[in-house]
Amino acid sequence: MKDLSVFKNIILKADPKATKFKGSGGNSYTVWTPYSSDKTMADNRQDDFTWRIQVDRFTKKDNDPIAKAIYNELEQAGIPFEYLIDFEEDTGYIHHIFDCIF
Repeated sequence: MKDLSVFKNIILKADPKATKFKGSGGNSYTVWTPYSSDKTMADNRQDDFTWRIQVDRFTKKDNDPIAKAIYNELEQAGIPFEYLIDFEEDTGYIHHIFDCIF
């Protein structure tokens, strides 16, 4: 099983205030949440194990430097991810979504 502290440290490089599961609130914050896992088997033994982890960056800044830093850190670490942006009208947040395979 992959150690989630490795993933946590990658996210903390981009945003030292990032939290797991629940956001800290404020004008901008980052939350990372492991939401599923998958293992593959070969010859009746576990061959590989991966986590699906979503990293959410909520900000009211256009061109947020921490969202860019998260993107860069994930790429530099070689972690595959899908990147989406959403605007939440009810809160006014720009929501950066990084759906990662780790």
